Amino acid sequence: MRRLILFTFLLMATPRGLADMADAVPSNEETSADADHIQAVAEQVRPSLARIHVVSTAYSSGRELKFEGSGSGVIISEDGYLISNHHVAGHAIRMFCTLYDNQRYEAELVGTDPLTDVAVLRLLAPEGVTFQAATFGDSDEIQVGETVLAMGSPLALSQSVTKGIVSNTRMVMPGMFSPFARFELDGENVGSIVRWIGHDAAIFGGNSGGALVNLRGEVIGINE
Repeated sequence: MRRLILFTFLLMATPRGLADMADAVPSNEETSADADHIQAVAEQVRPSLARIHVVSTAYSSGRELKFEGSGSGVIISEDGYLISNHHVAGHAIRMFCTLYDNQRYEAELVGTDPLTDVAVLRLLAPEGVTFQAATFGDSDEIQVGETVLAMGSPLALSQSVTKGIVSNTRMVMPGMFSPFARFELDGENVGSIVRWIGHDAAIFGGNSGGALVNLRGEVIGINE
């Protein structure tokens, strides 16, 4: 067994093998081009992102409790409609959205659906103000291994972008692992109808409601 292992290592370590390994390593020019492309995509999408500061309420023992939280949103129309998560904005009594240029607008909740964990907001901007809406792609065209970018405002900080690859295009919550794998919001079992896109781009608290973006700058999902 030792001879087999040693022989295998020697085969891998031959000059030809080392040359092949070197060829497989991206050159500085290639990695620089990739970085430039990602930067261009991020600049394209960034004006359509919002950091959402939320004041929400809950009730316990007959008392109203107020909480502060934060999340992310994506502008979907020039007149200031945004999409985010229900668990970010669904119980908000007041919200403020900060955009990429540090402009800050109050927002109102238009509608929310805990079953799909989606909420729609509207920026309360002065008349005549328009916004840059995101471009949407087709999530059914996503392929496993495709590079994606997760964009949003983690931990209520300024906007960020992380890179990963798609690992699963039809991720669902398996019922056999209930209750540990259940995702419930306001009594609704979100996992019963929602299909997630699995990927390994880093997402932190506050990224919820932000954009999952392909390398064409198209929004193909909302980060959860």
